[in-house]
Amino acid sequence: MNKQFFPHINKNVIFTIFMAFLFLTQFFNCPLTASTSLVKRTNADENIIEIENTSIYFTSNNYTLYGNIFYPTDNTKKYPCIIFCEGFPGYVNAYSWIPKALAEQGYVTFIYDPPGLGKSEGFIPIWGVSVQLLNLFFRFGSYTISPLHYFVGDWVQAGSDALTYITEESPVKTMINASSIGLIGHSFGGITASEIATVDDRFDAVIAMSHANPIYVDDITIPIQFIGTDFDYGLFSIPMVQISYNRANPPKELIMIKLGTHFGFTTAFNSLCPCPRWQKDVILHYVIPWFDYFLKNDTSSLSIITSGTDNLSPIFKSQYNLGSGNFIL
Repeated sequence: MNKQFFPHINKNVIFTIFMAFLFLTQFFNCPLTASTSLVKRTNADENIIEIENTSIYFTSNNYTLYGNIFYPTDNTKKYPCIIFCEGFPGYVNAYSWIPKALAEQGYVTFIYDPPGLGKSEGFIPIWGVSVQLLNLFFRFGSYTISPLHYFVGDWVQAGSDALTYITEESPVKTMINASSIGLIGHSFGGITASEIATVDDRFDAVIAMSHANPIYVDDITIPIQFIGTDFDYGLFSIPMVQISYNRANPPKELIMIKLGTHFGFTTAFNSLCPCPRWQKDVILHYVIPWFDYFLKNDTSSLSIITSGTDNLSPIFKSQYNLGSGNFIL
């Protein structure tokens, strides 16, 4: 580790007030557009490989946490590993489409419920209601206990413990190339990922979707990609991700998706997702080559991450700076 855990307890006094308003917007976010399709793969379709997945439990800060590992069926090779930090009040099934898509491109991916969410332990017992038809899971008390777990440092600790578990204890530990480790998160998970990247030097590339911690991003020394949308939580998400991009060190990239929404990063509500039909396509179009370039040293991916594509926002500019200046996509 290159820093002590939980430095944000003191540094985040102002950020704590800011995030209190963000919690409130979770209750009032309204659908802006509807999708008529689920996940459609990107132009990487021809490279899809056969994968498997397994559910596990691991321990972090004396809490038993639930997770799911996606991995290629060919266990004779070494693969880069990616840890996924879900958002609040999320659950593994809402985000598994991204770890699954990455695994199909030759990664071992690990998504977990942090303390207080999904099937993981927290301050209060695991009580919840599942609506399978809409791929929804309501964890009672999550709006209260999840922020508390974050602010005492449990979420950041869980991200590092997840990496330790999968590389040292998991049934796929021998398949992992420990010198190529990625980190990705959405919403509160994006904030968490941006903080983990400052305290755990085992990670080699990071992606923060919807949110990041703008106070910490200038301490990140690995490549970071931000992904935002036109119709995210507008009063907070859009300024947060743009300020974070401006403060971050290169290599960095900001992708803004036309008419995208907060729910569009998940499969919550299934085909009734309040998001444009292209949002998941654009997400994978940039997420996969970002990791391919920085974790696999695949130079052919550079042309993808430095080029525009359909359905980028015409309002908020997508841009990148890989070290030689800022460029608009």
